[in-house]
This record gives sequence, structure tokens and C-alpha cells, in this order.
Amino acid sequence: FHTDDWLVLNLMHDGFSWSDFLSMENLARFRPLTNIFVYLRYLMFGDTALGYYALNILLHAFFATLLYRFLLNIGLKQKLALLSAMIFAVYFQHYEAILWLYGTIRILAAIFWVASLWALYDYLIFGKRNALIAFALFSFFGYFVVEDFVVSPLGFLIFALLIRGGNDSTKSALGWRIWWPVFISFLGLAIYAILRTALIVRPGVVEDYYYFGPHIIGRLIAYFEWMMLPPPDHAYFQAFAARLNPAIRLIWKVSSLTSITALIIVGLYAIIKAPRAIKFMTVFILIGLIPALPLNYKVTSRNLYIPSIGLSVLLGFIFLTLYERIKGRGWQRAVAYVFLMVYFCVNIIGVWVTAHEYRKNQTMVASLVEDLRGSRLDLNKYEYILLDHLPGRTVVGPAMIYKLGFYHEVIASNDPSAPGPIDIARAAGEVASTNKPFIVFDYRDGHLKEATSEYLR
Repeated sequence: FHTDDWLVLNLMHDGFSWSDFLSMENLARFRPLTNIFVYLRYLMFGDTALGYYALNILLHAFFATLLYRFLLNIGLKQKLALLSAMIFAVYFQHYEAILWLYGTIRILAAIFWVASLWALYDYLIFGKRNALIAFALFSFFGYFVVEDFVVSPLGFLIFALLIRGGNDSTKSALGWRIWWPVFISFLGLAIYAILRTALIVRPGVVEDYYYFGPHIIGRLIAYFEWMMLPPPDHAYFQAFAARLNPAIRLIWKVSSLTSITALIIVGLYAIIKAPRAIKFMTVFILIGLIPALPLNYKVTSRNLYIPSIGLSVLLGFIFLTLYERIKGRGWQRAVAYVFLMVYFCVNIIGVWVTAHEYRKNQTMVASLVEDLRGSRLDLNKYEYILLDHLPGRTVVGPAMIYKLGFYHEVIASNDPSAPGPIDIARAAGEVASTNKPFIVFDYRDGHLKEATSEYLR
């Protein structure tokens, strides 16, 4: 398990509670539908990680298949639908949604998004009453999967307007029908807002980071950069990039920025010139990113799961458009196939690198916890535990809660929420001045060792 996984496991291990059911590890959240799934999954697998991984992979494969069927249903050619689904299936930024226990929320949200759009399309085009009922159910319950779904009324409105923007007979057939689903989606949003306000006590944990400001532009650029070609300072590529020649890192960085520019240019072209379904999928990239932009915290790959639905279709459209233009030229067609194969291979390698990094961190956390357990100290008598020189991105605090029952404060030198490494010697001095009990462990020779006296000299 990884970082916050331990917090979720601990909540379920302690037994059912109403507040945990509504919000899980963060009281500012409201995800009851997802948490029903999470509780049922815990009853099935307990703390056996393999079961969680297998189920997440199966859900991801199921959604890729659902996406393929949906794209066929809205009129995309089979080649484009299949290629888009394949690109989505191997997209390297999906590792957090699949490898993180609670990352399942993104997969579930994607299922509710596509199921809602599918039902909406069938209602708008064929006037099926059952489709409107299905849309109402999927679009309403989607709000209770994850907060990101609050942008769905905007997505449904744009989708309906683009579908309505066909020929005169299509416009006439739709008529006022377009507004029923729009009304239903906004009504669902209002009900969700009322329930959230009534049931959730919001302590300001999220609100401290979630606001409008100039950082939104920086977040947008960063997510575009991660979406196409992550820079060498990407969290899971730092160790690999550090071993490269500076010139290669510079080329990597320039290529990353170039890919952003290309994505923006191609995206604008698709919005103007592409078929209506492609237009929507291109706009959907931005719709999916909206919830993540005001969060002035860190760029995280889990927020790319929903936008990558649109990105996969756009990339598939670009490749097939170029392929059709060179279809009669043998060597150029071969180059196109080679490029596509290289793209898939690069994504698979990216998945392997990030999965390896996850595994390395998980193994290290397990080792650190055993070091703390092996100290044979009553850790709970200390209000603070300070950890210095922790390697890489290992986050041991959540695992200490589940494995050691330690609920007090952990100050780690590599705290990912801090702007830089924390000076543990200075932190030890500050904690000592409060006269509260604390202990310092230093990571040396491959193990954590108690070193409090050394930090108080």
C-alpha cells in the first residue's frame, strides 16, 4: 500500500463510522458512493494489496472497453474508437489511479461520466425515455463519487449543444429536448450541494489550498506538460533523469515544452475543423482539468485520468488523419506504424518506471516501519517523532498509524507538502522549546536509528 492508502485502511479497520463513510480520510470531502465500494472491497480483501491491484486493473480495462463502445455509439469510425481506447488503456499517467487504493475514485468517476454521456446521446438523437432516466441516474450519482463531477453540467451542456449543431433536420428533431437533461444535471448539482452542506463539517483543510488566483495559469501549463511529455523533474523520473547528461536533460525539457505547444495548436485546430464528436472530446480535456486548477498544492497524475479520455481521442484522431493523408505511400505508412509502436512502447516503459518507483517506496516504508518497531520504544509517549535523511519520496507517517498505532505528529525531512527539505536539527530545537516529549530517528546505513541526543547538541 502507498501513503494515504494506510489512512483509508485504518479507518475501515477501526469499524464503520458515519463520518468516515461520508468523507474517508479527509473531512472536507463528500464521496459516499465511492466509499460504499471501498468498504465492500475491504470486506473482500482485508489488507491484502494484491486483491486491490487486480480489481483496479480490471476496472481500468472495463472502462477502456466501455470507452470503445461509447465512441462507436456516437459515430466514430471503428479504427478511431479502437485506437483511442488502446491509447487510453496504456497511457502512462494512469498509474496513480490504478496503483493507489483510493485512486479507484477516478476510474469510477470516468465510468459515470461516459455512462451519462452515452445515455444523453441516446436521448438527444433517438428520444428514448429510458435513456433520459438512465442519464438522470448516472449524472446524479456521479456527484457522490468525487467532487470533480461538479463540472459535469457544463460538459453535458456543451455536448448537447454540439450534438444539436448538426444539419437542419437534426436541429428540428431535437428542439426543446436538449434542455431537459441540462435541467436535470443542474438540479442534481443543487441537491448534491444541499446534502454536502448539511452533512459535511468542512474544517478548511482543502480550502486553504483551493482558491482562484494566478497560480491557475501555472497549474494549467504544468498539467499540459505532464499530459504529453513529463519534464525531467517529474517526481517519478527525477532519479532516472539525475543520471543523464545535462545536455540530454535540456533536450528533454525543451521537448516537453514543445509538446505542450503542439498540443495547444492541434487542439485549437480540432475545435475549429474536426467533426463534432472530436470537438467535444478536445474541449473535454479542459473540462476534466477545471476541478484541479484552483488547487494550489501539487500537480498529481490522478487528476489526469478524466482529461485523458479526451486526450486519447484527440491523439487517435491526429494519427489517423495523418495516416490517411499518406496512405498510398509505402515507406511513409511504415514510418507511421513505427511511430505508433514507439508511442505505445514509451507509454509502457513509463508505466513500468512509475510502478517500479511505487514498489521501491512501498518496500522502503515497510523497512522503516520495522526499524521503528524494532526500537522497542513506546512511541506513543512522544508527541512528536522526527525523521531525518529519509530517502526519496518515502512517506512513512500514514503507515505508522496503521502498523504502529501512532497518532501523534510526524515531522519528516522529505515531507512532500513542504516547499523543500525540512531541517530536522532546527525542527528538533523548536519542538524542544515547547517542552513536549519528542524523539528523533536518523536514517543511516540503511536503517532508522534513534539519535535524539545528537540533534540537541
